[in-house]
Amino acid sequence: MTGTAPMPTRSREWTPVLDGLRADLLDCLQVNLAAVADRAAGPGAHLALGAPLRFVTTAGPLGLPVLTASVDRRLDEAAGLLGLRVDRRWTGVSGADLRELARDHGPLYVVGDAFTMPWLPYAGHEHMEHSFLLADAGPQCLVADGYHNSTRWGDARPGVWRLPAADLDAAVPAATAMTLTVAVAPAVDRAAVLRENAAALAAAQPAVDDYLDRIRARAGEPAVAAQIVLDVWLLGRSRALHAAWLAATATHPPDAAATDPPGDQTGELAAHADSWLALAGQSYVAMRRAARGGAFPAAVLDRYAELLHTDVVLAGRLVAGAAAPPPSADGTAGPAAVDPARIRAVLAAEFGAVLGLEPEAVAGRPLRELPRYNSFRLVDVIERAEERLGVQLDPDDLTVTALRDLDSLCGVFGRARPVPEGVPRW
Repeated sequence: MTGTAPMPTRSREWTPVLDGLRADLLDCLQVNLAAVADRAAGPGAHLALGAPLRFVTTAGPLGLPVLTASVDRRLDEAAGLLGLRVDRRWTGVSGADLRELARDHGPLYVVGDAFTMPWLPYAGHEHMEHSFLLADAGPQCLVADGYHNSTRWGDARPGVWRLPAADLDAAVPAATAMTLTVAVAPAVDRAAVLRENAAALAAAQPAVDDYLDRIRARAGEPAVAAQIVLDVWLLGRSRALHAAWLAATATHPPDAAATDPPGDQTGELAAHADSWLALAGQSYVAMRRAARGGAFPAAVLDRYAELLHTDVVLAGRLVAGAAAPPPSADGTAGPAAVDPARIRAVLAAEFGAVLGLEPEAVAGRPLRELPRYNSFRLVDVIERAEERLGVQLDPDDLTVTALRDLDSLCGVFGRARPVPEGVPRW
């Protein structure tokens, strides 16, 4: 890649739209379709993408089923839920072609390779399909991208950038481009959607069990472990998006009350979505440790299976409206062990150093609520603390409970096995 770094800017048209997205709950193909929908229909229109709750696999490159969604699937969902229509589509176009198409047809929804897109942390590091909006193709091209994620190379955040024409050409050597029109979004019958979700998830149980059996058999392979992490991440975002849609549609006129589940279960769904997002972080930690010579922890796969089966239970309860206590958030763990003072002091100091906080600011808060916290930084903290304390954690101990807060992580370190000096930890 060549050229200067893209120049962040603000757009009166696109910046407010991107600021209003739940971008943290959308994948890299959905998020810019969501931006187009909100620009046309107003803030929050994109939450309708969270209405369906599904388990859909396709054949992956490793001979295993995967949960990655294709561009065509995301376009079909956007058409059915947001009223987005593809007017024209061009494939295999260059950056110069994109600029000409944008001048002739207006803003474009573009899908290309993140490896060459300099506004993303993936640039030069990882090949993956990624979307953006080419909002203007003047001498300084205007790119809008709502993607929100944290990666080992840095953070991707929603924004607008200006690129010279030559830099856009280098950023998109080959792409698919579309013009989109937003019609009136289809009316959504909330009760019918919930019934369809429950039926679809129940019918998918044989596929879920087959998927779990097959990934368990090969979870020790680094490429398979990486795909598991991606699958969990996608499911976590989709479940959290569903909870957001459910909360946004919870208020109904009186004549709709009889068709909706009694009671407010949106909090229960939100807690379940949080469990999915926590597992996404835990699975990344597990993958990193497995890549250094350890086994992919069975506890992570067990928790994965538990959450997939809980999807079905909760979807059914939403339809039935049954009053039942929420499932266990973690399904594990009694009280945390008594923590040696040195373990606590070292962990607090390492969290402070990695996150740029005062050590005392770490105590008494869920780790996920700490400023600048993400799974990549958690790995750094764990490895630094292991080094200082001369111990090695058992990968099976890295459960959602263990990674919840400072106290629970101290308990795991208290059970860690010592590593003799000079012996590598992995």
